[in-house]
Amino acid sequence: MADLPENVHSDTLLAQALGWLEPMSGGVVPAIEMATTYKRDPAYERDEGIWYSRPENPTYWQVEALLARLEGAEAALVTGSGTASMAMVVEALKSGDHVLLPEVGYGGLHFMATDMANHWGIVFENYPAGDLNAMAAMVRPGQTKILWVEAPSNPELIVPDIAACAGIAHDAGARLVVDATFMPPPLFQPLKLGADIVLHSAMKYLNGHSDVVAGTIATAKADDWWRHVEHMRFRSGAVLGPVEAWLLLRGMRTLHLRMEKAQANAVALATFLADHPKVSRVLYPGLPDHPSHDLARRQMAGFGAMLAFEVKGDVHDAAGVWRGTKLIKNATSLGGPETLIEHRHVSDGYTSPVPPCMLRLSVGQEDAADLIDDLDRALGRAGSNRAQGRATKLAQGLCWESRPHAGVVLPIHLASTYATDPSAYGKPYAYGRDQNPTGEQPEAVIADLEGAAEAKLFGSGMAAAAAVFQALSAGDHVVIQDSLYWGVRGMVKALPTAWGITTDWFATGDIDALRAAIRPGETRVVWLESPANPNMTVTDIAAACALAREAGAVSVVDNTFATPLLTRPLDLGADIVMHSATKYLNGHSDIIAGVLACREATPFWQRIAAIRHQAGAILGPFEAWLLMRGLRTLDLRVARACESAMVIARHLEGHAGVDAVLYPGLESFPGHEIAARQMSGGFGGMLSIRVAGGEAAARRIWSRFKVFKIATSLGGVESLVEHRATVEGPDSPVPVDLLRLSVGIEHVGDLIADLDRALAGI
Repeated sequence: MADLPENVHSDTLLAQALGWLEPMSGGVVPAIEMATTYKRDPAYERDEGIWYSRPENPTYWQVEALLARLEGAEAALVTGSGTASMAMVVEALKSGDHVLLPEVGYGGLHFMATDMANHWGIVFENYPAGDLNAMAAMVRPGQTKILWVEAPSNPELIVPDIAACAGIAHDAGARLVVDATFMPPPLFQPLKLGADIVLHSAMKYLNGHSDVVAGTIATAKADDWWRHVEHMRFRSGAVLGPVEAWLLLRGMRTLHLRMEKAQANAVALATFLADHPKVSRVLYPGLPDHPSHDLARRQMAGFGAMLAFEVKGDVHDAAGVWRGTKLIKNATSLGGPETLIEHRHVSDGYTSPVPPCMLRLSVGQEDAADLIDDLDRALGRAGSNRAQGRATKLAQGLCWESRPHAGVVLPIHLASTYATDPSAYGKPYAYGRDQNPTGEQPEAVIADLEGAAEAKLFGSGMAAAAAVFQALSAGDHVVIQDSLYWGVRGMVKALPTAWGITTDWFATGDIDALRAAIRPGETRVVWLESPANPNMTVTDIAAACALAREAGAVSVVDNTFATPLLTRPLDLGADIVMHSATKYLNGHSDIIAGVLACREATPFWQRIAAIRHQAGAILGPFEAWLLMRGLRTLDLRVARACESAMVIARHLEGHAGVDAVLYPGLESFPGHEIAARQMSGGFGGMLSIRVAGGEAAARRIWSRFKVFKIATSLGGVESLVEHRATVEGPDSPVPVDLLRLSVGIEHVGDLIADLDRALAGI
């Protein structure tokens, strides 16, 4: 476990998941504890230590601690589903207890009340959502144990006055339970407004990737009643699997970015629908004419990403719009990266009080203009025929769906071999070494991002790089820049020479030096990296690739630092682009992966593909699936990293403790003009600083960071700092006063404060 400074921003708490480190290894991502039972000390009392995984699993602890911190709770639990969290509250009641529920709300809660809990003699009554007078009139002092509210309510988006509801409940001796699924923390903290319990269907916004079924429950006070509720997870068995708990924590690390984008999209859609001639009413607390607007603005830090609207006409007109969207998925649930639409009157599956013409939208992370265009078409207008935006392609994974079930997230195919037709053996699949459906979606997404003919995944970035050199022959010549990732430098110095391949190095970024190093007709590969690791030198990719093409060489560009969101080397003339997908593409510091993508499927590219098959440097299916999951938030993560890196670079420029800031976004940086030409949308999340005082000062400062993690690698949600000369060893050409920063998605104020503390020696 690691300590973050007190009072860091919630963005930092989320990105670093409280800053905990895995206790055995120091990993920045927790281990998945799969054990079902644990060796015990006979001296333990029965309730001490861990003894069995149903009541307790170490994989839960970090997500529960993070949730409690975000909610302002004394304790929190993860459960097997949102319904399981609801059931734990109800199961803690006794026969004769009275519960007030909102009349219109989540259908599953009403099913539970009528089909299960009422058989135990618990009395349920429904009140009009948000109606304080009705609540006060219906509460039964001494008998009412739970006043249940949804905030905002499902699907009408009514925002109740939490403090007033808490007063009504507490005056009657009851507890206020708030289902805040629609509005996760830190946008909304009901416990700080007087609620006793807050629930989430964590499969929704908290996880945010439509791939985990989970629930959470948190309490203002860890009293005897809470301990009774807590014990219900053990007794009723509504536990969460360790893999699901691990994925939930992974999802929460981008919660702040996902909510920011989804909320901005929701505002755009609500504004559009409010003026649409086929829409009679829009229900969104962010609209000034919404009945709950002023209250929502007072007690929430945002308006969320859920909205509902009523179609003019009858139920058939609403159903026509429901069926008419193409990009927006006609699917249940909410809170994922993809936008969903539901006709709740139909979806509820019981005598639903939801108005028959109402449609509910869960707004995702796509391009808002794409969503508006899709709704406009469904509502009967022609639409714009615009090209689909990059954000939409990432959020929806090119709109791929699983077969035959139409899941919005594709399954993990674990088979190592496939039954096949003897007349077409091997098509489409024969053996799992390099044929697995799970890798096809991330390969297609990366190819689309790079503007490539195709892409191939590898087991690591080094495997991808090595495949290029493995595809060469004895006598071939390679030209490579002298400042680049040290792993590639070490590989090139060690392996190709033994294979009869000769190598010449040129000064990074120096086009004249590159021209002099190339041997027309003999040079087979020109290897580039821009910005270069770690001195951030920028190479004119178009000019360098033109030289390679004139000489008959293949140009390969390591685009790991820039990502295809900022630079598209293939558009600038490169033949092949390479990534350590461990870094930004995945972005969560939890897989090792690499990728190559080609402008054309040339014979040399086919040779590389054959090398992958023959050498077996493949990516596992679970890792490919996680990579696809990471790609869905790439746009959000890179944008925040770029924004924060620029702020940090400007802050450090001229700092008394810094001799130089190496960042292409600074006008003072030597390669700024080239970077501005070939990079768009930002200058990346990587920068280096040359520390005043030399190596000794750099090492001292390196040891002082608290928010930046002292760890290798880059491109994850958490910010990292490295003294590269130490990491690379005695043969490193990196200046000994250089520290490399990988800027993550924390709050930039916390990162700057950490840098200032380290540089000041505090």
